[in-house]
This record gives sequence, C-alpha cells and structure tokens, in this order.
Amino acid sequence: MTVWENRTRRFLLYVAFACVVYLSMEGLCYLGLIALRAKGLEYHPLPSVLSQEQKNLLKTRLEDGAPLSVHHPVLGWSPKPLVHTQEVRINSQGIRSEHDYSQDVPSRVIRVAAFGDSFTFGSDVANDATWESQLEEQGSRFEVLNFGVGAYGLDQAYLRYLQDGVPFHSDIVIIGFMSENIYRNLNVFRLFYSSLYKTNLYTKPRFSLENGNLILFKNPLATREDYVRFVADDEAVLKEIGSKDYYYQIGYLAGPMDRLPSVRLFKIAMRSLKQQLNPVVTREGSYAVTSEAFRLTTRLLEAFHCAALQHESLPVIVIYPDLGDLSRHRNHQPKRYEPLLEHLHMNGFRYLDVLDALVAYESDVPRDQLTVGPWGHYSRLGNKIVASSLQNYLRKEGLVSRDTIKSFTREARAHHNCRPNAN
Repeated sequence: MTVWENRTRRFLLYVAFACVVYLSMEGLCYLGLIALRAKGLEYHPLPSVLSQEQKNLLKTRLEDGAPLSVHHPVLGWSPKPLVHTQEVRINSQGIRSEHDYSQDVPSRVIRVAAFGDSFTFGSDVANDATWESQLEEQGSRFEVLNFGVGAYGLDQAYLRYLQDGVPFHSDIVIIGFMSENIYRNLNVFRLFYSSLYKTNLYTKPRFSLENGNLILFKNPLATREDYVRFVADDEAVLKEIGSKDYYYQIGYLAGPMDRLPSVRLFKIAMRSLKQQLNPVVTREGSYAVTSEAFRLTTRLLEAFHCAALQHESLPVIVIYPDLGDLSRHRNHQPKRYEPLLEHLHMNGFRYLDVLDALVAYESDVPRDQLTVGPWGHYSRLGNKIVASSLQNYLRKEGLVSRDTIKSFTREARAHHNCRPNAN
C-alpha cells in the first residue's frame, strides 16, 4: 500500500470517526430535548414575523376593532364603548355596566372603583355575575365601577386609573392583582410572552426601574399609522418593540440550522441561563424577591396606592389566585405570591387575599364550579365568593361609612411617604 493510500485511508477513518461522534452527539441532544420536553421545556422560538392570518386580523381590527376592545394610544387597548353582546355590556364611558355614571358621587352611596385584568373585568360570565355587580347586590350602599380590562398588566391598570379613574372621585379604589400579573409587567407584546396570546396583537406600555424610580416606556405602537407599518414591515417592527421586552431579550429566534437537535438544545439552554440570571420565580415556584419583576411589581403597587391616596381615595389591594395557585394549595405547597403578601403587610398596605375564601368551598364544591373556561376565570359562584369576601373585609375594617373612609384616607396619606409618580 502506497503512502498516498495510507494517508487517504487514515483521512477516511478520521472522517468516519468524526461522523460517528457528531451523530452520537446529535442523538444525545435529541434525547436531551425529549427529557426537557417531559419537564415542560420545549423549543419555542419567538415570532420574527406575523403570520398572514395575524396580518389580516390586524387589518380588520384597524377598520372595525375587536369585539370587546379597541386600540388605545396610551394603554395599548381598552374596552370598546357601547358594546352589547350576550354576556357583556360596556357603557359609553368604557366601564362594564348597563348604564353611565355621574362623576359626582351620590351622597347615599359609597363608590368603589375596581381596576385590574380579566379577573376584575369578570371574563366568561355575564355582567350581573361579576363580583362588582354581586357586591352591589349584597351591600346596597355600594356603587361599584368595573374598570377591569382583559389581559391587562398591573402597569396598564395603574395607567388606566390615572387616565380614566381619577375623575370619578371614588371613595375606595380596588387594585386587582392576579398572581400571574407579575410576568405581564415585564412585557410589551403578548406574543413574546406566550403563544397562547396569538390573537392579542396590540402592544402595551411598560415600566422599568432606575434607582428605585419608575420610568415609563410608552406604548410603542400608539397610532393607526404605526400598525399599518407593522403589517407592512413586521420583521423590523418586532425587533423594535422587542428592545423593551424581557421575554424578547431572553428568548431566541428561529434559524436555518434549527433542524439540528444540538442547535435547538443550545438555544433552550441559553434561554434558561438568561432566565436564571434574572428570574421571575425561584426554583420552588415562589416570587423571587431580588428579581426585576418583583421589585417592579411592588413599586407599581406603591405608586398606584399613593396615587389613590393623593386623589382622596382609599386603596385596597385584592389578590386573585389563578388555577395554579389553587393547585398549589391542594398540594400543600406555599403560595407563590407569599413574598408579596409579606411585603404588603410590612409596608402597611390594605390587602385581601381571596384564596382562603375560595378554598373554603373546595371541600364541598368541585373546583370546576368555582372557575369557568381554560383561563380559570371565576364562575358566578366564584365571583359571589369574591364579593362576599370583600364585603366582609370592608365591614370588618369599618369601611362602610364615607366619613370613616375619608378619615382612614387622610391618615394613610399622612403615614405613607409617597415617592413621585413615574416619569
């Protein structure tokens, strides 16, 4: 055998060995992807473009609006005035109600204004089944204004209070907080956060923290022309709005090499590493108190709380548990939002956690009678429990007299050293 033949043979052996090693590595990576999938970690690239269906949906909404909401230049989206469906009625002021409200508060009532997401809005039930409506029925002195909006974060609820809620001079302001809202406060475009929001195509504002102060990043797509550009140049616009979105920053885009298990595994690993460096929750599943998400959420609650006090309304924070929280309770796990409850208690906030009221019924009533729909919104019965729990809390705290409420409001305003609102 000649020297050339020996070299060729060795080269082919090296190539064959490298191929075996490479294929073995890809096989191991493939098994790794299967193992991660069993733990709930899958390859989910961020959207780099809109689908044609989403573009068509956006065009339709620009012309006619969504069934229940419309684009809002500041808030991202808001309830569509004068909507009348089988279950939902929105008045001309964008409040979920059968009628409009005077900005002057009638002397015979205690006005309560509720702000938050779909758990405040009462998604999946009729107007008269929301906890706001049932609280009015249970306590005839209460007039309850429902400013809730589906898919809102705490940031949007806070901005809606400043824009729409202040003129109604409410005696009590309910700050509704569903435990998953902590994730939404880091988000600008819902599709970056979860593919479950594939039809939620409006962008939203968000806040960041700078030396403990709230800095507002305004809604990036504030005008109709912005959305026309979005449809025409979706790839570029998605990159722009992703610059302020936590989930875009830790996520990854699809690429031409993604068919390879090793590439997919590497992208998943890098996302997990970024998430661990700036987590929302701990390994045990509770809020990570040192995280940006927790610090931002507590600062937003503080700003919302102070804004209500400054406008002579008494703030009460109401915590809504979701399906995950109910499951954790049944499995004897600690509340994931327990660090938030501790923070509220230590800082003297008025708050009500309705988990205890809901689980008190679970031994006698199946969970599917307390919730409705895939998102775990409360049923008529679930909302009744929330209303009863809140009514009991207000009575226990003596918040059934306007004079008493105003006295507590003045006292709280003097006690809390409120920092300036967001820039």
